[in-house]
Amino acid sequence: MISALALVLFGLLQADGMANAVSVDRGESGSPALVVVALPANANRAIVEALNRLRGEATSVGFEVRFVDASTESMNLARLDGLARGLRSAAVVAFADPEGGAPKAQAFDVWFLDRASGKTSVAHLTAGEVVDDSDRSEVVLAVRAVDFIRARMFDTLAGRQAEPVFSPPRPELVRVQRGYVAGGVVVLGGASGFSPMVSPQVEVGYRLAEWSRLGVTASGFGTQPSNDGTRGRVSLAPRSVSANLMVWGRAWRRLQPALSTGVGQFWLRVRGDPSPPNEGRTVVLSSLCADLAAGIMVRVLPNLLVDLRGGSLWLRSELKINSTSDTYLGSVGRPAWFGVARLGLSF
Repeated sequence: MISALALVLFGLLQADGMANAVSVDRGESGSPALVVVALPANANRAIVEALNRLRGEATSVGFEVRFVDASTESMNLARLDGLARGLRSAAVVAFADPEGGAPKAQAFDVWFLDRASGKTSVAHLTAGEVVDDSDRSEVVLAVRAVDFIRARMFDTLAGRQAEPVFSPPRPELVRVQRGYVAGGVVVLGGASGFSPMVSPQVEVGYRLAEWSRLGVTASGFGTQPSNDGTRGRVSLAPRSVSANLMVWGRAWRRLQPALSTGVGQFWLRVRGDPSPPNEGRTVVLSSLCADLAAGIMVRVLPNLLVDLRGGSLWLRSELKINSTSDTYLGSVGRPAWFGVARLGLSF
């Protein structure tokens, strides 16, 4: 009998590597998954010893194995499911005589019911070549039964109950707001002898990076300051178009410092309304221009900005204003100052 038990333990130890490499999740209540083994009333010593070893292996990796005595040798699917439901087990194992009434030392059937999937596995086990040796046949049957149960427990039950691999949510793709449109007013003044000129201004821009934007700005059709003289009235109407580059610094709350520079063309329409009998005329003066400004941007909403800047405008050619050929009124552009207030929308 000692040699028989040694053979059982040797067969079980060969499967230890597989059993120790598998982990089983616990149920929602935190208790181990329960596998119920229904033993026939006259289970032999070899099968009991082998199953006790299997229970130790299963417990070490998170299963609970519980033995119950079957009230009869007869077993079917209905009885298996009823037994599993009553004990709230994850699976149930039962032994039954094979059809044909083979001697118990030579063959029997092992039933494994997986309750979660509803799948039932049945193995017909025989002692094979050692059928004539009663002690060895019991040991062989015990080893084969334990191997079958172990395979169903760890290959099917543990693999299915393992927690799914956690997949972190995909990060949302944030669309970069490249486009920009703005509208507002620009105030232009200087030492021309005329009051400051106020004009509407619009800008269309494209964001190059997190800290810069390239744009095109146009202004005009605003106020027409005038200067009255003895020979009539002279009024001014400025217009300009320029390409500009704006850069800004790190935000503090809703505020960001900004710096801009641009180059373009500046036009000044000079209109004379003479006193009789003088003759009036209108001339358009123009020059290339460059500007430099600094200010602050206020982010009202994620895509809504208020732009406040002030700076200077330089004209390549000074625009001189005369009421007559010999009467000088003033000049524009050496330099002129300006202030801008705009509301912008990024998209």
